[in-house]
Amino acid sequence: MVTIKKDLRSGQSVWTAYPRPKISYENLITNVRADILVIGAGITGALMAESLTDAGFSVIIIDRRIPLTGSTLATTALIQAEIDVPLTKLSRQIGFGKSARAWQRSKLGLDSLAEKTRLLGISCNLRPELSLYMAGDVLGPDELKKEHEALRQIGFASDFISREQLAERYSIHAGSALLSSGNYSANPYKLAHGYLKNSTKRGAKIFAPEEILDIETSAQRVYAYTKSEFCVSARYAVFTTGYEVPEQLKKQNYKIFSTWAMATEKGAASDMPMLWEASDPYLYVRRTKDGRVICGGEDEEFSDEKKRDAMTPKKMKTLQKKMKKLLPSVNNTPEFAWTGSFGVTPTGLPLIGPVPGLKNCFAVLAFGGNGIVNGRIGAEIICNYLAGKDDQDADIYNFKLPSTV
Repeated sequence: MVTIKKDLRSGQSVWTAYPRPKISYENLITNVRADILVIGAGITGALMAESLTDAGFSVIIIDRRIPLTGSTLATTALIQAEIDVPLTKLSRQIGFGKSARAWQRSKLGLDSLAEKTRLLGISCNLRPELSLYMAGDVLGPDELKKEHEALRQIGFASDFISREQLAERYSIHAGSALLSSGNYSANPYKLAHGYLKNSTKRGAKIFAPEEILDIETSAQRVYAYTKSEFCVSARYAVFTTGYEVPEQLKKQNYKIFSTWAMATEKGAASDMPMLWEASDPYLYVRRTKDGRVICGGEDEEFSDEKKRDAMTPKKMKTLQKKMKKLLPSVNNTPEFAWTGSFGVTPTGLPLIGPVPGLKNCFAVLAFGGNGIVNGRIGAEIICNYLAGKDDQDADIYNFKLPSTV
């Protein structure tokens, strides 16, 4: 088995309430070859395949599941430039210059994702959103003011909103917040579907459900051997397998967490900003186009599926309670409740680049709360690698090399 197998989600995601367009895929019935093998047909794989086919590469996509039925259906699709680790704290970990580049690249990734989605004509309820980053136990009101100033220095515009202003403008009960614009929300299934569809229009082939059991690499090609006893041959392979991490990357510096989310009935709230807390674990709230309110968080560091699922009733009550305190006028009764797993690094940054120990293999582990944006950044960086171009920010996301001691 090339990647760690996990039950990525459970419960009923809110995205199952909306029509889901079908994506074309095939059974693998013979040996096949292409320029690039993309392993994983979720949102990250979709973004990768679209970028590669747009650059002129021939692409084969393989997934052990039906496409778009893994973590993509569990995401709540807050598509934002902000990184999970505040700029002031990230600067203490990797330095201000590198932190500034990471935040600025995240903003560029967000903007390019939004623009490319529009240019491709993908109908996914992509909407610009105001965002309120609220004070919490990671950044209190005074620290939030310092974060505001640090962000201003690197070109991120925001307004500091006091407790009184939050209550008066938005009927939100919180200490203080930073208000920013330029973030987005979307239907993640339709977003990913649109990118896969554009890839297949350019000739990409999707084979699913199909599992890769072994990979052999050389200086010239990658050979992936499948459960159905066929071989996929490619010049390069890219792992976009989400939280089912390739075995070769198990010792990288990340942790797998469980998370929970709920969604109300339609029309529960009028228009409102996206909300998220500077807390650990943090709470986040956003509204769908038809007025459902999605609330999530309560993350815990484990990935045991049975343990995770057993905690769901208790976690839903906690989310309801927190949502009622924050938004007392909004109906907090969940119509949908679900849970899933996601990856976290100490810096909040994704891991992107060549896979140590596997020639001609790359990976995009789009970890963090803004994984969709990180997937876009990964697609840009890997495309540059494969086209022989330098990417000035690739060093921020590289995998650590195994110790030689």
